[in-house]
Amino acid sequence: MRLKLFPKFLIVMSLAALVPLALLGYRLIDIGQLGVKTAILELHLGMADNVASAYRANIEKIHSKVVFLRDTVGRMDWDARQAVLASFVDSSPEILEVSLVSGQGAEVMKVFSPSKGKDSPLLNYARDPGFRSALDSKVRHISISSSTSEMVFFYPLGTAAVMRLAADISSFSAAAGVKTIGDTGYALVVGPGGAPLALPPGLGAEDAASIPAWPIVAAALAAPAAGSMEYADLSGRDQIGAYSPISEIGAAAVVKQSREEAYMSAIFMKDQAVYVTLFFAVLVIIAAYLLSRQLSRPIIDVTRVAEHVAAGDFNHTVEVDTRDELRDLGDTFNKMIRQLKSYSDMQVDRIIREQKNTEAVLFSTEDGIAMADHDGNIQLVNRKARSVLGLPEGELVGKKFLDSIPDEKTRETLGAVMTSEEPGFFRELDFSSATARTVYRCTAAPIRDPKKKADLGLLVALHDITLDKELARIKDEFLHSITHDLRNPMGAVKGFVEFMLKEIPGPITDGQRKMLISIDRAAFRLLGMINNILDAAKMEAGKMEISLSPVNMGEAAKRVVELMESLGQRKRIKFAVEAPNDLVVSADPGLMERIFTNLVGNAIKFTPEDGSITLRVSSDGATVRGEVEDTGDGIPPEYLSRVFEKFEQVKGQKAGGTGLGLTICKNVASAHLGKIWAESEPGKGAKFIFTFPADLRKDESGAVKSGGAS
Repeated sequence: MRLKLFPKFLIVMSLAALVPLALLGYRLIDIGQLGVKTAILELHLGMADNVASAYRANIEKIHSKVVFLRDTVGRMDWDARQAVLASFVDSSPEILEVSLVSGQGAEVMKVFSPSKGKDSPLLNYARDPGFRSALDSKVRHISISSSTSEMVFFYPLGTAAVMRLAADISSFSAAAGVKTIGDTGYALVVGPGGAPLALPPGLGAEDAASIPAWPIVAAALAAPAAGSMEYADLSGRDQIGAYSPISEIGAAAVVKQSREEAYMSAIFMKDQAVYVTLFFAVLVIIAAYLLSRQLSRPIIDVTRVAEHVAAGDFNHTVEVDTRDELRDLGDTFNKMIRQLKSYSDMQVDRIIREQKNTEAVLFSTEDGIAMADHDGNIQLVNRKARSVLGLPEGELVGKKFLDSIPDEKTRETLGAVMTSEEPGFFRELDFSSATARTVYRCTAAPIRDPKKKADLGLLVALHDITLDKELARIKDEFLHSITHDLRNPMGAVKGFVEFMLKEIPGPITDGQRKMLISIDRAAFRLLGMINNILDAAKMEAGKMEISLSPVNMGEAAKRVVELMESLGQRKRIKFAVEAPNDLVVSADPGLMERIFTNLVGNAIKFTPEDGSITLRVSSDGATVRGEVEDTGDGIPPEYLSRVFEKFEQVKGQKAGGTGLGLTICKNVASAHLGKIWAESEPGKGAKFIFTFPADLRKDESGAVKSGGAS
């Protein structure tokens, strides 16, 4: 799809501004959200630390009191101890009870806080892990009682006694400020098993029962230090939270809140940032639209005016009112239009002059000239072509060329010439009458643009060859007459030479024999030339009789080699025949030997000393193929088809002869409904090949036919 200039400008400019804006906005929103989320998590972490610190502070407060109490009690008698313990409990509202435990684990003295209610009997703690730890290690032990939800302290008292204290956990929570956060968040403290030690007000029993299964509770109890996390609760709702371990009692302070509520400010900030980014994006698109329009309008105007100029209309100009290079472009374009108009006017005048000159040349020439486009429509036809082809008067441009020719035979001949792709193809148009002879040679050639290397149409030429035909006829008649007059004397010369070589008149010397042999050879060659001229004339006149009979092609080739071998002895030429012994076909025996004789004689002329000539015969059942290959200098490519024409010889080769031997070979092949051609590479010898149908026969009229053709 073709995209116009204005949309291209708009798209490119919009993308150039929007992509960085979108990336920057996305990055800023991401950084802002990350900062807000980090701040919220740090706030939760601080709250968890505060709760844990409050617990640790209360534990240390109790510890400092207990250390003083332990040192004091150790120096008193029994009654004084009772009074000191009672005073300690009264002054410490978070302490529920204090007791002295013997080394065997039995309580020997116990003091209760009034807030606890009635007294309880003395108990034995021999199996309590906390008691055993404090007694054995001489180090305090703090734990959470799962049955009473009290914080229990065991302090070693001397070497064989322990002081036990029970503190109210709820007082720790009150001091730590455990409370709710927003609508969905709150802080709490969980014990070693995950059970809540302190809950914010309003939290239901069902929610409290699920606390040990929270992922954040497990993470808090296992963590060595404070931390934060995002997680999904048991209902699949996203939560955030923070925790801080209270290592003294194996508990942890936990703060949790729903993710949606906690990050509400971050979400709001993201929405606002998106709105701001979209606002600026709209501004960018508007600016890109205006700028693209300002940039593209002059170029579009230039394009529009250029279309008028391309159509030959130079009356339009470009109006550009910008104060930049586009205005310079418009002014330069207008200047170019003025120059083109000037050049166009001059070009039109020149074309008119050239057209008149061309028309004058075409209509003055004696050759018929016609030009047609690729569809066969007439583009031009001169006076001579109109006269020769009998074209009607009036305007012919645009009409079908062949349809305008009235004579059917002429139309068929020109159609064959115009459709043929064979180089040098031609046909003759014979308009001869009883009183005068007129013959035209008809050729066609493509018309090419020399610059674009493209075909513009077809040029048909009609050249008058009447004089050439008449000269050829006179030459043939002259040669025919001369050869007839020479044939009988040369036959007599050859006969008398043979008579003398046989020594019938009398004996001859060796020198005389050599001279007579030379005369015989010369007479044989001259008689062969005379026969070639006469045979060529017969064949062209259609007077050659074809006598079909079974011919062994291999035997015919061997007989020719035996006959011609003596001619190649002076050059030491080697002959070879490659042919099956049983290849018998229907052909004229004499003409088959004649075609081999002419081809071998031609090969002997052009084969150098110590060369070779090979004759081959083969058949595929339907076609017979004969070959004569030599090792001579070869034939130039431009002569491969011309060597079969009468009197045609390759320039530069001085082998002599009439130039009719290959013409006779062509006529013999044609008489057998076959064809002959030459293949050669310069310097690598030549190969002459002829083929003809293997099943020739004659019909009732004596015409040669192939197979079952009638």
